[in-house]
Amino acid sequence: MKLMKLLCAVGVAALPGAMQAHAQHTSLLPAVQKIAYGAGAVRLCDLAVSDNSDADPQAVASLRAMLIEHCGTRNQGKITVLFSHSQTGEDLPGVDDHGGQNGREWYSLSIDASSVRIRARTRAGEFYAVQTLQQLVEATSLPQVEIEDWPSLPYRGLMMDTSHGAVPKIAEVKRQLDLLARFKANQYFFYVEANLKLEGYPLLQQPSDWTKQDIAEIVAYARERHIDVVPCVELYGHLHDLFRQEKYSNEAALRHGGEANPAHEEVQKLLDDWLRQYAAIFPSPWIHLGFDEPFELERAGSKAAGGVAPDVLWLRHLQHMAKLASDLGKRPLFWADIDEGAYIFNKYPGLAAGLPKNAIAVPWLYDARPSYDNLLDLFAASHVPILVASGISDWDNIAPDFDSTFTNIDGFLAAGRKANVIGLLNTVWSDSAQALHREAEPAMAYGAIAAWQPQAVNRPRFFAEYANLRYPVPIASDIAKALAAIENSQSLLIQALGSETSFRMWDDPFHSQTLDRAKKNSKALRDARLAAEEAIEALVPADSQSASADDKSDVESLLLAARMIDYTGMKFLYAAEIAELFDGLNDHPSVDDMHYLKRETTARNHSRVGDLLDLSAELQQQYRAEWLKQYKPYRLQTAVVRWEAEELYWRHLQASLWTVVADFKQGDPRPTLAQVLAVR
Repeated sequence: MKLMKLLCAVGVAALPGAMQAHAQHTSLLPAVQKIAYGAGAVRLCDLAVSDNSDADPQAVASLRAMLIEHCGTRNQGKITVLFSHSQTGEDLPGVDDHGGQNGREWYSLSIDASSVRIRARTRAGEFYAVQTLQQLVEATSLPQVEIEDWPSLPYRGLMMDTSHGAVPKIAEVKRQLDLLARFKANQYFFYVEANLKLEGYPLLQQPSDWTKQDIAEIVAYARERHIDVVPCVELYGHLHDLFRQEKYSNEAALRHGGEANPAHEEVQKLLDDWLRQYAAIFPSPWIHLGFDEPFELERAGSKAAGGVAPDVLWLRHLQHMAKLASDLGKRPLFWADIDEGAYIFNKYPGLAAGLPKNAIAVPWLYDARPSYDNLLDLFAASHVPILVASGISDWDNIAPDFDSTFTNIDGFLAAGRKANVIGLLNTVWSDSAQALHREAEPAMAYGAIAAWQPQAVNRPRFFAEYANLRYPVPIASDIAKALAAIENSQSLLIQALGSETSFRMWDDPFHSQTLDRAKKNSKALRDARLAAEEAIEALVPADSQSASADDKSDVESLLLAARMIDYTGMKFLYAAEIAELFDGLNDHPSVDDMHYLKRETTARNHSRVGDLLDLSAELQQQYRAEWLKQYKPYRLQTAVVRWEAEELYWRHLQASLWTVVADFKQGDPRPTLAQVLAVR
């Protein structure tokens, strides 16, 4: 125990030779607070797990599964892993937790030649200790080591949007919970608008809606992994699915709009009822009330409420819902639009002084900025508890914009620490109704890691370290290489086409401004393709070497992302080349010139348009399969119709040019691209 005393007295950087020893071992994610490696190692198959332990059941199960995987079912280890915890009943985040060394999630892990000991304050700490132990494995052994660890922030959450786009299957939610638990997140914010079946609202129901039984299953699964499922709902705006129904349309601020009119007695009763039902369905001590992006507030909401000032109207409704939440035993949270959304706290900074004292503000900002300083000053000055919300930038991009995402998480969290925030909420939105979130899992992990460890994540090493911990040796380096290449290709595509690449992908490539941009950014488009193809070159061998179905599934998800970027780059490069071929025609081209144009652009095989037809058709099938792997069928056709329109676009160009070429006679004036596109 001399080593542990030294460990408690100083940080790892102060230990002689500690950094050198540390570099020889597997990197841990999150990084631990204190660590000191010994000189020896313990054979993994020498370990045993007691059946009569009071330890955390999931920790024991995870450890036993790891030993079976490495050593087989008949392994008889001689070193029993010893668990102990000093407190009971605090296995999930509470109403008002505090981080630090004295927090409920503290643990220590000691491995020497004759013992493996896990000490923790609660079972949650035992669970996290096992996550760390699993990361320590080096081939067939564990290094001798002393670790003491605790989170830098008590609340470390992910929000999953299940309303705007695809609705994930329960199995996909469980997969996300497993990932989050592995990297020590402790909250899962379950975002719904009007797609959870509540009693008394049959008009709103869709086949894809969540049921009480679904939520109970998810909550139980999360609880085993020490993750609290927090309802993240909307009780002001984002309620178009309610107000589009004629029965409820008069209760909106704007008929068939998206925001409630809090002055309308019936809608107030409805929202109160919803809140009571949400509180009963979710056992979490927290509830997120929404209140973001009240775009109709100033244009229609104030008038509908009889002329009440917009800020007064918004605050009164928040105070009412927050009080009801408190009466129901829940601590309320709300979105705080600052420099984003409806900019309500920019326009009405006086709101901060009147916020409900028991409520938690969730300022959200998803842009990549050089600095996030001063954004939280308004709330900190009013002593409002803060949970900062970062955003994973995949909701409107073909593949995750990891560069912007990591900059956002790092920068906003750093500003948050200065303002003494209580935690981080990393958000995953589905606004484009096209996003496939599997590819964003590294960013989900990144947020959990960043909120646990006190120092910034090592971005240059992150993909390699993440892949080494997530995937087996034969494919880990290929996946790391592919993730870096996808990050680069997505950034280059934004540079070439502009933001929101999941929409830019479907732009008319021959629209004058779009075509001009493609011509000016041909190098960026080509480099984006080269980076995407670099990812494909890494993923194809990883696909063939994947030993498990899960690993193979992950590789296929990344392959689709890379191929979609490659296709998009090809589409706009080809468009520029097709336009150039048209521009290169003489005023009165020959018949041979026209047939050459047809061969280069729209020949039935191995032409530019032929490529785009083939690839868009194939990618549609792959996209459909990927959607159904992760999500329920609801809204699939809404996404797939874009692929169908893409195929029809290129088929139309092909047929139109064939018609023009067939009708062309020697001496005719050259046709323009615009004329060909106009042929029906």
